[in-house]
Amino acid sequence: MPRDNHPRERQARALARKKPKRPPFDRVLIVTEGTKTEPLYFDDIRRQMRIASAHIAVLPSTGTEPIQVVEYAEAKFLETREYECVFAVFDRDDHRTFNQALTRARTLDSTLKNAERQSVRFFAVPTVPCFELWLLLHYQECVAFNHRTEVFSKLNDHISGYTKGAKDIYALTEPKIPDAATRAAHLRRQFKPDTGTDPYTDVDTLVERLRSIRRV
Repeated sequence: MPRDNHPRERQARALARKKPKRPPFDRVLIVTEGTKTEPLYFDDIRRQMRIASAHIAVLPSTGTEPIQVVEYAEAKFLETREYECVFAVFDRDDHRTFNQALTRARTLDSTLKNAERQSVRFFAVPTVPCFELWLLLHYQECVAFNHRTEVFSKLNDHISGYTKGAKDIYALTEPKIPDAATRAAHLRRQFKPDTGTDPYTDVDTLVERLRSIRRV
């Protein structure tokens, strides 16, 4: 009997066929402070790219303090260790643990190992004061600090009736992403998130990371 017709060989080939293929891009876990706006926004990007949620998972945190977001992201990663990148998305607002969360995320970066024994990138994605600053940057410069109520008011000048949990925000703002990314990068050159008192966002870096998967 030829070796490749041996029952054990046939079984090995069958198991190989059943084994899920590793995607040709980093598997990403995104954990958000918000339970509505942010999950909807990032999941819209995932759906547009037609990427399975097993490869880009978007989860709301069970706690709203920034350190809780980071700790929940770490815990969800450790459940399966099946990701190459983890992003913890949270706002400055009036949170007490904002800087603690930034420090913890930096400590976790490249120290965790996934199931393939690869070092995992772990990123904080902070926004000062809130996620809506990223949306507002699609329409105008914001070089001075604004309280979240002011950000919401200005955003409503561009997206009438905007509220938390509004649907299809990604589709609505997508054409203006290059403008928003340029403005976000400009803020990053001037400010650091740690002060908590200057306009800042890293959401553009996560959006670009997700959108670049289409080009892989």
